[in-house]
Amino acid sequence: MTSPNASRLQDALHYMREANKYAERGIFKKPDWDLAAQNYEKAAQAFKAAQSYNEAVSAYVKSSDAMLHSFSHFMAGRALENAAAILELNLGPPEHVADLYRRAGNLYLQDFKPDRAAEMLVKGAKALENASLEKAIKEYMNACNLYESENLERYATDAFKSFIGMLVRNNRLGQAIEILQRLGNIQSKTPNVYSYYKTLLSIVVVQLAIGDEVEAENRFRAFCNT
Repeated sequence: MTSPNASRLQDALHYMREANKYAERGIFKKPDWDLAAQNYEKAAQAFKAAQSYNEAVSAYVKSSDAMLHSFSHFMAGRALENAAAILELNLGPPEHVADLYRRAGNLYLQDFKPDRAAEMLVKGAKALENASLEKAIKEYMNACNLYESENLERYATDAFKSFIGMLVRNNRLGQAIEILQRLGNIQSKTPNVYSYYKTLLSIVVVQLAIGDEVEAENRFRAFCNT
């Protein structure tokens, strides 16, 4: 009797053969990228169900490439996002996870979805946090810059807070103050006064944690006059 995983694996291999057939280019034959993409995606789903995670990631990447040939940037990005999520869930190399999220973000950006692109950068940063702090900082910074440059401040708060939390946990307090100030600038343009004042107070607290009581007092006095 065939086990469920073996059956799913057979299905996945069948879909891969079909996808490769549709992706073939010949003298009298052009690839059918739409059908290739559909079958690569079905293969990825079947590989995932069969717990063949590396193969699932590879199939999603192939699906993304096929979708890109069909100029479906959003769907191509989503396929890479799915690949990254599977790899991350199964403790794949953080740099590879972040790279897939970054590539997905670039595709979302080409589809005029900067909010999704920034979200991918944040996911990549979180994946990198315990592997490479400097790379994680770079990804977070790129995400925050994108939110600001695209006037997406209303979506940015969680990303900024995650970035600040990581900086504080790793004793990057000076950088944490810089990002807190940027968050405060965003919040000052919204009606949420409570969150804005809470951010200002956080700046004072972090300044005290650095040990600079004079600057903390100066900031506190300045904020009281805001």
